[in-house]
Amino acid sequence: MKILVLSRLYWPDTVSVAQHLGDLTFALAEAGHEVSVLTSRYAYEDPGISYPPHETQRGVAITRLRHPAVDKRSKLKRILDFMVFNGLILWRLLWMPRRRYDLLLGLTNPPLLSFIGVLMARIKGMKFCYWTMDLQPELAIQAGYLKQGSFSERGLTWMGNYIFRHSDLILTLDRFMAEHIVRRGGKRAHVAVLPPWPVVPERYTGSRLENPFRQEHGFGNRIVVMYSGNHAVVHPLDTLLEAALALRGDPRFLFVFIGGGVRKQDVTDFKARHQLDTILQLPYQPRERIHLSLGSADLQVVILGDGHTGFTHPNKIYGAMYLGKPILYIGPSPSHVTEMLAECPGNLSVTHGAPARLAEQLQAFAALAEADREAAGEGNRRYALEHFDPERLLAQHTALFGTPQPARAAAAAV
Repeated sequence: MKILVLSRLYWPDTVSVAQHLGDLTFALAEAGHEVSVLTSRYAYEDPGISYPPHETQRGVAITRLRHPAVDKRSKLKRILDFMVFNGLILWRLLWMPRRRYDLLLGLTNPPLLSFIGVLMARIKGMKFCYWTMDLQPELAIQAGYLKQGSFSERGLTWMGNYIFRHSDLILTLDRFMAEHIVRRGGKRAHVAVLPPWPVVPERYTGSRLENPFRQEHGFGNRIVVMYSGNHAVVHPLDTLLEAALALRGDPRFLFVFIGGGVRKQDVTDFKARHQLDTILQLPYQPRERIHLSLGSADLQVVILGDGHTGFTHPNKIYGAMYLGKPILYIGPSPSHVTEMLAECPGNLSVTHGAPARLAEQLQAFAALAEADREAAGEGNRRYALEHFDPERLLAQHTALFGTPQPARAAAAAV
C-alpha cells in the first residue's frame, strides 16, 4: 500500500506525537508499505531548530515544508502557524495526481489538517485514516480558546463531524474518545481503540542513587516528583505547584519539570515569585536518554484537566509504568488513567484544587520504606508489560493497515 502521512509533528522532533508517528511509519515501511510524509521543517518547541527539506529514513520518504516559525505562546501566532501550514498541505494535495496514494493518514495537529486530508482523499480517490490524539473543538472550548456556540465553534464542529463520518479508519486512544467519536457520527465499525506504546529505548535497572541523570543534576536522596512532557493548558499544573509551595520547608522533596509548552513560563514565574529552590526546570531530553531522566524520579506525574476526559489523552503514563515508576495522577475520575491505576496499588491520585490533600499524600509516600515505594513501581511495570508491550502494540497498529501490495514503484518525496 502507498501511504501519505500528513502531520505538523514528525521524527526527529522530541514531542510525543512525533515519536509515535515516527515509530509507526518506520514499522509500516519495514512491513513493506511505501510511506511518504509531509511535515514541518521546524522543531515544534524550538523553531530555531530546522531539519532537512528532503530525506529518506528507514525507507520513509520525508518532505518538510518551509513556513513561518512562530512563538507559540501567542494564540494569534499559533493560529497563523496552523493556517499557513494547512494552506501549504492543501496546495500540495490539490496538484497531486489522482490515486497517487492508496491511503492518506492524518493526525490532529494542527487542527483541521485532517479535514483537508479527508476532503482531498475523497476528491482524489484515496482512503483516509484519522489518528485522533485529541478532539476538537471540545478541547479548545475547555481550554478557553473558543466560546461554545460561537460561529467558529460551530464551524469546527461541522468539519470535525465530517472527518469522523468520512474516515475509512479511525485510530483512537481510549474508550472515552471512541464513544465520543461515535456520538459525533463516526461509524463504530471503523473505530479501533489502541493505546500508544511507551517510547523508551531501554530501562535503567541500577540503584536509585546511582542513576546518572540523578547524579548529573544533584537530586541526591530527595524524593523527586517529576512532570515530564508538554506543559499544556489542558494539563493544568496549579495543584502540583501549590503542593510544592506547601512543602517548601520539607527538605525531602524536589519537584522537577522537564519539557516545554505554553505553560512552561507559568512554572518559571511561580518559582521566582515564591523563591522556591525545591523546583527545578529542565529542557526536553533526547529519546536515547529518556529512560534515565524518567527513571531518576520517585514519582511520575500524570495530569488531565477537569472536563477533558475523552478529549485528550496524556500518554506519559505508559512510559512511566513501563519503566516501573509510581504514578501521581491529578485529574478527574473516571478516565483512562484511573481505570489503569485501579488495578495497580500504591499509586497516588488527587483531584484538581486539592493541594493540601496532595501534600499529605506526598508526605505519606516519603515516609514509606524505599522497598515499599519500589513495590508500587514494580506493580506498574508488570501491568505495563502485560498491556503495553511496545512491540506488540506497534504490530497491532501496523496490522490495521493490511498486507502491502506487491511490486509497486517506490514512493517518492512529495
